[in-house]
Amino acid sequence: MGQKKIPITDERTQFLETYGDLKDGKIQRELLFVQTLQLDKLEKIRSNTSKLVWWLVVIPTLLFILAIIFGGFR
Repeated sequence: MGQKKIPITDERTQFLETYGDLKDGKIQRELLFVQTLQLDKLEKIRSNTSKLVWWLVVIPTLLFILAIIFGGFR
């Protein structure tokens, strides 16, 4: 059975031109840098999601409960 040949796209050609001549250590540093950038982006997304949950779920729920307790809906 023959192996499927991976098509050479423009992105793959550009990747090979950029990183084709790098040694293993340099490639590992590049991967570590990219991973660090991704972690920073994910932390910002997590933080923003937390803020949205507080503003759209928790705070209105607390205000509704306080309004019921103090008789705001009679």
